[in-house]
Amino acid sequence: MANLKDIAARANVSVATVSKVLNGLGGSSPETTELILSIAKELNYRPNLIARNLKKQKSKSIGIITEDITVFNTPPIVDGIGAYCDEKGYHYFQENLRLNRLGIDPILDKDEYEKKVNEAVDFMMSMQVNGLIYIGSHSHKVLSIPATKDTHFVCAYCSSSDSSVISVLYDDKKAGYDVAKYLIDAGHRSIGVITGPAGSIHTVNRLAGFQEALYDAGIPYNPRLTVQGDWQRDSGYVLTEQLLKHDITAIVSQNDLMAIGIIDYCNKNNIVIGRDLALIGFDNREVSTVCRPTLTTVALPLYEIGQTAAEILINKIEGKHVDQSGDILLNCTIIERESIMKL
Repeated sequence: MANLKDIAARANVSVATVSKVLNGLGGSSPETTELILSIAKELNYRPNLIARNLKKQKSKSIGIITEDITVFNTPPIVDGIGAYCDEKGYHYFQENLRLNRLGIDPILDKDEYEKKVNEAVDFMMSMQVNGLIYIGSHSHKVLSIPATKDTHFVCAYCSSSDSSVISVLYDDKKAGYDVAKYLIDAGHRSIGVITGPAGSIHTVNRLAGFQEALYDAGIPYNPRLTVQGDWQRDSGYVLTEQLLKHDITAIVSQNDLMAIGIIDYCNKNNIVIGRDLALIGFDNREVSTVCRPTLTTVALPLYEIGQTAAEILINKIEGKHVDQSGDILLNCTIIERESIMKL
């Protein structure tokens, strides 16, 4: 790979002159500048960003640590971060902990988890990043982020046990409220719910919002209309029969995969979704647009979470005032498709 000395030798100028031209500092004639740039292009020269940043003592780079890049929420968040970095002239390095693939639970496998996080943070520090964004694979409290002296830190799609760390998430409770109100406004009063596992923050917050909307509408909450799933398609299928015994007119599935299981059951039993039963999911996964009928669902602001986290981090890096603290909750959006009917 060509370096500054190679270009200087070909152009018959000093290394300092080459460096000034390539860094846009001027001081050379138009002819010399054009010659150096053409030689650099011919030799396919690429600057050593790390060395350049060390010399300037400013890297204009951030680190992204993902719990698992294969989880559906993570790529759009990284994309949002990347777009904002491009806009502000920042680079980013990414480390993937692969927690889901490796079967590592941050609480149950605490030692192994901390080891992987420490290794990722050490790598980021070796790359002289100015700050870190930690992306959770689901909304949970991050308990074991090591101290990173003089390094700014932001959480995305999770929150830190350290209250001084800003966390960017979406408002699960408001989304649960909006879903219930949407169905109530469509005339539904007997609404079933298939939740996720009991220990999930998503389950708790979405159900709390749902219950609050019923209360505001003067509709008593019937616990028999709420059943617990496991986020998987099969649990949606199995639990639908149980809910239909209670003469419901709508089902809220707390994620899209379970909603597909509900559609499977209804299709097999000649129940027409969108005519005989209303159905709404969560997450706006790709499958919600290709199932039949297409699924009304809640779109999560994943790209916006990434952009917001990057904006906050870069503002902190550049010493700008950040008028936020604790958890920042972004709003979700209901995407209307074919699986809903009005009564």
